[in-house]
Amino acid sequence: MPQFDPSVFAPQIIWLVLVFAALYLVASRALPRVERVVEDRRARIAADLAAAERARSEADAAATGRTAELGEARADALKLTGAARAEADARIAQRLAEAEAALAEKARAAEAALATARIEAIAALDEVAAEAATDMVGKVAGLEVAVEEARDAIRKVAA
Repeated sequence: MPQFDPSVFAPQIIWLVLVFAALYLVASRALPRVERVVEDRRARIAADLAAAERARSEADAAATGRTAELGEARADALKLTGAARAEADARIAQRLAEAEAALAEKARAAEAALATARIEAIAALDEVAAEAATDMVGKVAGLEVAVEEARDAIRKVAA
């Protein structure tokens, strides 16, 4: 192998130094540019992260504000529905009271009509009983009794 031949070490060392010097020059010229590109990228990424963090903070603040507004809106809605429910309950209670009063009045009128009808029926029943008693006494005993006498007799028995 020629690399391990000691007679060619000197030219190999010279070429090694020349190649490394050329690489050093190329790297020293290109490396600052690459470093600038990397720094620009780092700065842009940091700026983007900061902007994203600000946007997230603003979104969180907006969400918190919206949550508070939503809570207030819910509370207002509950108050309104409670007031509407109370008003509707009051109207229903008033209508029920009016309906109960009307029904009570109708019941009193019906009771009065029933009492009147009962009195008239009893009076008619007394009249019918008096006529029937007159007819029966006439047919059974052959006596003639006045209707007034029969009414008085029925009233005495009924009392």
